Amino acid sequence: MDLTRYLPPVLALVVVLALCVLLAWWGWRRRAARQGDLPELPQPVAGGKALSWGSEPGSAEGVYVATTLAGRPLERVTARGLGPRSRASVSDADDGGRPVLHVERQGAASFLVPWADVRSVHTASGMVGKWIGGDGLLVVRWQLGSTELDTGFRLDERADQDRFLALAARRLPADQRPSADPSGPPPSDPALPSTDPQPRKELP
Repeated sequence: MDLTRYLPPVLALVVVLALCVLLAWWGWRRRAARQGDLPELPQPVAGGKALSWGSEPGSAEGVYVATTLAGRPLERVTARGLGPRSRASVSDADDGGRPVLHVERQGAASFLVPWADVRSVHTASGMVGKWIGGDGLLVVRWQLGSTELDTGFRLDERADQDRFLALAARRLPADQRPSADPSGPPPSDPALPSTDPQPRKELP
């Protein structure tokens, strides 16, 4: 059997795949360059020595899905290392007297979201990188420099999502308190059993 006749189409396929990867990489780099005016991500003071954690709601494990421009769930932000999806933990913390959300990511840069910069906390059915339906994502809308961002998490446990929504209701002014994505269905009542259509725990 002459296998050499299969060589040209196989090589052509390899070239096409390589071009696709190259174009994706180039598009990612261009997007990051366009977003280059974003400030550096907030980091703990004194290298984290001033960080402390309360007991409630503690640390929630899940997936950091993406960060997008606020209200534009398909416009991914890749600058400042915000692009890669990864496993992550989210914690309510105190950074030398500054209340913050501490986002620790595996294989990507960790960062803080100061509560003073949070504009709202809501649920959403999806964003670039993850579409679920219902209210499966926890989304923090916050200000970085002059740009408003939406940072989305898919937490492993529904109870953790409900606890962070309750925390935001205590932390934020009345007009910024948790809500559902206005384009999606209303959130489920935390007192009722979760109706998530799929198991929450997942790999990035």
